[in-house]
Amino acid sequence: MTKPTYLFIVLGTLLLSTHSNATTYYKCVTEKGTTFSQFPCDNQATAYKVTTANVTESGPDVDYSKQLNALEREQLLKGLEAELRSNNHKLAILDRNKQRNEYKQKERLNHILADDDKKRIAKDITKKLKLINKEYKKEVSTVTKRIKKLKKKIERYKKSN
Repeated sequence: MTKPTYLFIVLGTLLLSTHSNATTYYKCVTEKGTTFSQFPCDNQATAYKVTTANVTESGPDVDYSKQLNALEREQLLKGLEAELRSNNHKLAILDRNKQRNEYKQKERLNHILADDDKKRIAKDITKKLKLINKEYKKEVSTVTKRIKKLKKKIERYKKSN
C-alpha cells in the first residue's frame, strides 16, 4: 500500500476509536518507503499523537415542510399552466386544419369543368364538409373540456397559496 493509504487507514481507525481522546501512531522510514503503524517498527520510528474532541453539536431544528409544500405547489402550477398552453395550441391547430380541409374541398369544384360532374362533386364535398365539421367539433369539445378542468385546478392551487 502507498503512504497516503496507510495514513488514511491508521488515522481512520484512530479517529473511530472511542476508548480515548488521544491516540499514538508511528511513522517509520524504511528502504521500501514510509509507513504508518499503531506499533513502532524499529528504534527510529517517530511517534505522533492524534487527539480528538467529542463534539455533539447539530444544526438547528427547522421544519421545511411549508417551503417544500410551496415548491411542490409551484411546480404543479407550472405544469398545469404548460398543459393549458398546450391545449390552447391544439385548439388553434385543429382550427387551422379544419380551414385547410374545407378550402381543399371547395377547390375541387374549381378544377372540374362539366356541370353534371360539378353537381356530383358538390354533393360529395357537402358530405365531406359535414364529416370535417363533425370531427372538428368532437376534438374541440374534448380539448375544451380539458382546458376547463385545467383552469379549475390552477384556480384551486392559486387559492391555496
